[in-house]
Amino acid sequence: MAKKNQTDEPNLLNVDEVYTKTEQFVDKNRSALTYGIGGLAALILGVLAYQSFIVTPAEKGAEEAAWKAESYFEMDSLDLAANGDGYEAGLEEIMTSEEGTSAGTRAAYRMGIFHRDAGAFDEAIAAFEQVDFSDQVIQVLSSGNIGDCYVELGDLDAALNHFEKAASLASSGLAESVLTPMFLYKAAIVHIELGEKSDAQKKLNRIVKDYPKSQQFTTAKGLASTLTKS
Repeated sequence: MAKKNQTDEPNLLNVDEVYTKTEQFVDKNRSALTYGIGGLAALILGVLAYQSFIVTPAEKGAEEAAWKAESYFEMDSLDLAANGDGYEAGLEEIMTSEEGTSAGTRAAYRMGIFHRDAGAFDEAIAAFEQVDFSDQVIQVLSSGNIGDCYVELGDLDAALNHFEKAASLASSGLAESVLTPMFLYKAAIVHIELGEKSDAQKKLNRIVKDYPKSQQFTTAKGLASTLTKS
């Protein structure tokens, strides 16, 4: 996102200071929050892998095909995870060959992370769009990550759509208290960049009202106050 002119618009300088100090979302949206939800996703993906292997024996073959690549991913051997080691398939192959299984969907999510962190945002979006878990947490994270990718690509309208979708999905899920305010906040920042201060303030006020224990509460409250004065 383009930075505001800090000399000509002193009121917006306060806005920049408020959100830059917490996440540096505008300049580095793939920062603490993004990687924080990645850690949450890793835990959830591990549980889903266990459930798929134990609870759904029909997916046993897919789980056996995926375990090595997933192990490489958890060890941060990302090239081996994505492309395989010459003996075992990588996540990219599993994403296609095991499509429709839990293992295939996990591979798609991880490939999305792989491409996102490599700066291949179009490829990341394509991978995240293959995530089809009925589990809403992973769907929320996928939609939010797509939003991050569109931010990097400069398509703020598309980013806003996916952040709003993520916040909506999260509001009916088990991780509502963590994920809904996170994506409401990101959506609010995009609204600000689009010049839609009123819409931004509505989302920030919702965080303040509905999620007082969230990580975004203090920042949202301060930013909403700054917008009121600007």
